[in-house]
Amino acid sequence: MKQLEKGVKRRLILVCVVLACGLSALSARLVYLQVAEHEKYSQAAVEHYRYREELPASRGQILDRNGDTLARNLTVYTVVADPNHLRDVNFAAVKGVAKQKGMRERAVRQNFPDEEIISSYYAHISDKLSELLRIPPGELNRTLKGKKHGDIILARDIEEDIAQEFREVMEENSIRGIYLRRSERRVYPSPLTLTHVIGFVQEVEKNNDRGRPVIELVGREGIEKVYDEKMTGTPGWRDIERDNRKNEIHAFRGEEQLPVAGKNVRLTIDMGLQTKLEEILQEAYTTLKPEKISSVWMDPHTGEVLAMASRPHFDLASRKGSRRNIAVSDMYEPGSTFKIVAASGALNEGIVTPNTEIFCYNGLYDKEGFELRDHAYYGDLSVEKILVKSSNIGAYLLGRQLNRQPFYNYMEAFGFGQPTGIELTGEIGGVIHPVSRWNQSSFSRMTMGYAVGVTPLQIATAYCAVANGGELLQPHIVKSVEDERGRAIERSQRTVVRRVISERTSRQMRVALSKVTGEGGTGTNAAIPGYDVCGKTGTAQKNIPGKGYAKGRYVVSFAGFFPADDPQVVGLVVVDDPHAEGVSLFGGTIAAPIWKEIALQVARIRAIPPKNAEVHRLAEMTKDDVLFEVSD
Repeated sequence: MKQLEKGVKRRLILVCVVLACGLSALSARLVYLQVAEHEKYSQAAVEHYRYREELPASRGQILDRNGDTLARNLTVYTVVADPNHLRDVNFAAVKGVAKQKGMRERAVRQNFPDEEIISSYYAHISDKLSELLRIPPGELNRTLKGKKHGDIILARDIEEDIAQEFREVMEENSIRGIYLRRSERRVYPSPLTLTHVIGFVQEVEKNNDRGRPVIELVGREGIEKVYDEKMTGTPGWRDIERDNRKNEIHAFRGEEQLPVAGKNVRLTIDMGLQTKLEEILQEAYTTLKPEKISSVWMDPHTGEVLAMASRPHFDLASRKGSRRNIAVSDMYEPGSTFKIVAASGALNEGIVTPNTEIFCYNGLYDKEGFELRDHAYYGDLSVEKILVKSSNIGAYLLGRQLNRQPFYNYMEAFGFGQPTGIELTGEIGGVIHPVSRWNQSSFSRMTMGYAVGVTPLQIATAYCAVANGGELLQPHIVKSVEDERGRAIERSQRTVVRRVISERTSRQMRVALSKVTGEGGTGTNAAIPGYDVCGKTGTAQKNIPGKGYAKGRYVVSFAGFFPADDPQVVGLVVVDDPHAEGVSLFGGTIAAPIWKEIALQVARIRAIPPKNAEVHRLAEMTKDDVLFEVSD
């Protein structure tokens, strides 16, 4: 008996020792977790229940000079399903099924197995949301069941009114596990207007610090790219706490930092004029069926671009079409619009006066081993008449008097052979060859606008220098960068690149160019009643790379400005390879009439008064379009 008692006693002691050791180990583990690992597990708990929600920043707008919106952001939502939440039998699924069947949640749990509850919940969601999602109920049901982990994207780009319907339907039908994720989409109110200038953004999907996908808008072309950094805002954040069912506990909402919207970019473009320009160019593009057509209109005193358009172009909404901005990205041989270089250079150097007469060899010059021809048999022509009649021989003889290096210097001074620096993507500098590569024949071709490559913007900028008194200005298409309240934080300044010609030479050139649109000039089709118009026609045989000059194919243009005594606007129209029946393919017959039609709209929209105080009604304008009225 005593032996038995001793055995029991030993076993009890052993059990007590084991229990004591076990409890001691557990106590040590608890102490270790509470003290040594406190920070680790505390942080894990915080990460599980607390969440830093990103608050997206709105991208800045693009506006025209008058404040009309050209590009803006629209708040949209992505409809996302969380499979783990949808399959939560104890919360989301049971609540939805209870609502569907009109039962209490406890009764649903007691009467249906888990898988049947989940299946019924999927059917409930499919029935209530399929119409809003525009997905057939059966397809929606299969989509929800098809993924066990990760997000299920059910719809994108849902606008606010539809999003509100989603919220109401989900609340009314006790649907949980479906979320609306807020984002921004870029919207272009006029997607076929000013497309090359505005450019576009690309939606780039990235993961945030929680590994969740977010959409960022990244500028890819045009103003959207050049000012991408300034227009991109700074996202904000909000610390929120969720319960074990992932619902936010509003009472525990923590710190937040509101997002900062991106800066707005105000352009120099006048959308009233831009719209008319686009309409006129589209009609010409349809009628003449050219390879391409481009037009640029500028304020010669500030260098601001008032309108710029090209065809073909593209749709900002679909991005289908040609995305090349011809006005800055394509070069061409300008022909006779380039003759201002030789003429103004010779005048500026004092080699000739406007009335100096030059013998033009009766239409054929063959004195230096090459031939130059005019379209008429001209004998003696004054410098003015050389421009008025657009004599190739006369332009060369002016350039020859100026000489090669000075002529090259004037080409550079007018901005050719180098980018203008306008705030657009894709600009090229064109081509002017160094003097060391010239021979006398190539020199003669340059004076008449061949053997050089220029962009439409370069020609327009050069004519601004002639119009404004002789200063080459850097062209601008951005007027200012503004905050969300419309306060300018950056302004584009009038920037003088260099003085090209004297004010006296500028006046002499304006007088000469005003006669181009008068009787006997090549640009009479650009004349506007009530205004003295300065201009120059250009006709160049089209050069096909690798094949040479194509017979019967031309690049025609007209560059001009008005009024002659105080130029308010400079414009250029370039038509590449037009096709027309019954009309000669010259700058004066093709480009000049298009230029005039645009100039009429410019005079009306910009309120440019005619040269006298009478009321002028232009023949091309309707009875409702009064250009200018003066009360007696």
